[in-house]
Amino acid sequence: MERPRRIRVPEFYFHVTARGNNRQRIFRTDADKMDYLQRLAKVLPSFQIRLLVYCLMTNHLHLLVQDARGGGLPFAMQKIQGGFAQAWNRRRRRSGHVWGERYYPEPVESDEHLIGGSLYMHTNPNEAGMVTDARAYRWSSVGAYTSGHSDIPVSTDLILELCGGPRRYAELLKDSQSAAYTNSGGEHLPDATKIRNLWTAGSPPFRERAESLLERRVERRSFNRRPRGKGLDQIIAEVCREKDIGVEELSGPKRTRRISAARSLVCALAEREGIPATEVAGELRLTRSAVTQLASKSHIDPFVSIPVAKQLNN
Repeated sequence: MERPRRIRVPEFYFHVTARGNNRQRIFRTDADKMDYLQRLAKVLPSFQIRLLVYCLMTNHLHLLVQDARGGGLPFAMQKIQGGFAQAWNRRRRRSGHVWGERYYPEPVESDEHLIGGSLYMHTNPNEAGMVTDARAYRWSSVGAYTSGHSDIPVSTDLILELCGGPRRYAELLKDSQSAAYTNSGGEHLPDATKIRNLWTAGSPPFRERAESLLERRVERRSFNRRPRGKGLDQIIAEVCREKDIGVEELSGPKRTRRISAARSLVCALAEREGIPATEVAGELRLTRSAVTQLASKSHIDPFVSIPVAKQLNN
């Protein structure tokens, strides 16, 4: 069966999951958990990503986020996962993989899935037998929704508004832990099967709206071809025109903020078109590793148009 297509759309929400390598325990100590939470609190806002829900288990995690700007989630998660893995290995004086696979984000399309997803994540420790009451588990955002307390800032306003406030949310949380509610299907939420199966990639109309909003193609692109037929010279010319700088300045010695931003944008757009980093490095008089780093710093969705990329990079 073909894997659901991933769609990154501004203002849309994502259920993010990640597991330890070979399902190993990654959050072994409170220090591990706090390290990860602090990285979430520091990195996500820098990419204009709102954290709505989190739950750290022993060998995996759940996040519910809003990628408000669009396209920042891959870069944010790469920074969070990579930084945590390095610190985790240092603490244990070891090397090797910490995460089993690439993090897994899936769009959440409906209000019901936002509420149901948060309940699903918050009741994970309860269903795993770690606590008898989900509210007793420290390493989730449940406290932010029921008592206003959390180890890191969490945006609770949307979900609480949708379900009727903290008291109503606490009632739903209690109901979702009971067998009677699980079997009933719930009046205000998707049935139990839907609540526990939030891996939806969205309906066809949703995907069509997503593709239209980002003016992008969804099919997987190979980096050994140039889907839009743009050469490096054309990319450089367009970026220089948008940034109002001279072409010669890109490869010159100047390191102003505007020129640095233009270089990053050229590297990111060239990567999108499948242009080898060595070719870009030769044109901009940079090392290959510098080109790769600049491309990652651009923080743009690799499928947006240059005018949109300019807005995201300003």
